[in-house]
Amino acid sequence: MIFGILLLVATGASWVVTGAVIGGAARRNLSVGMVQAGSALVTVAVSLAVLFFRPDPACGFQIRFWTMASIFGSGFINYFVLLLMGRAMKTGPNGIVWAIVQSALIFPFLVGVIGFGVALTPMRGVGLLAIIAALAFFGLARDNRIQGRNWKWAALASLLLAGINQNLSNLPSYFPEAAAVGSVSRSLASSFGTFLAFLAVNWRTLPARCGELKNPLVWRYIGWLAGSGIVAGYLLMYRGLNLVAEAGAGAVSYPVLVSSCIVSFTLYSTVVLKEKLKLVQLGGLGLALAGILLITL
Repeated sequence: MIFGILLLVATGASWVVTGAVIGGAARRNLSVGMVQAGSALVTVAVSLAVLFFRPDPACGFQIRFWTMASIFGSGFINYFVLLLMGRAMKTGPNGIVWAIVQSALIFPFLVGVIGFGVALTPMRGVGLLAIIAALAFFGLARDNRIQGRNWKWAALASLLLAGINQNLSNLPSYFPEAAAVGSVSRSLASSFGTFLAFLAVNWRTLPARCGELKNPLVWRYIGWLAGSGIVAGYLLMYRGLNLVAEAGAGAVSYPVLVSSCIVSFTLYSTVVLKEKLKLVQLGGLGLALAGILLITL
């Protein structure tokens, strides 16, 4: 289990790249959707090539179908999670937006408690209340940027969708037979879901949207997003989820992931973006991290 937790911590830290790419693209008025679609296509191509030379172990059709369907749904919804997160980051404080969206970990935690027998101890109950209080603190904080006042609503919508996304991503790890569907296959399903979400939203304007690919900065963001996603998906995230779930602690997987990525992204937004946190925002961040720690313990 310790190795699984270390893999999840590394995954959470790598998600800083995702937040930096989405926030950077939004601030430069680049299409967050196109960046996601390009990254997804690169990941699909690489995954198909890897699976051609190194296929998954054999498993039943239903096991593979439902595992891939769950991960596909996660990727499909994640397209809208990042789209809304980019909208919030364009006018709001990136570090706080990131913390709000990542607080969606309470949803897979509750599913683990309700549906899969993970114990809701008094300490974990206090942790859950601390995270809810942190969201209230973030909501009470006034905007600390001049442009726009709607970033909180976009962040809240992204939070709710992220809760569904995280549950779909984590669900197969509760079933040992689904382990035969490897990390590469799961990355393929997730990326394919993201790309189809982009097509579903933009199919009428697709020829015009493709003109955005002439911007070299778009390709740079695509490369960063795809590269970090491939490393995290192939080597870190899904393997870590499986190992922690096998130890009977699947509900703490996303708290571990999120605590590491919130800390990492807070450092990024403070050091690189020079964002100054207000006292109420610092209080919310402290509550969120304390709650995550209590849930994990």
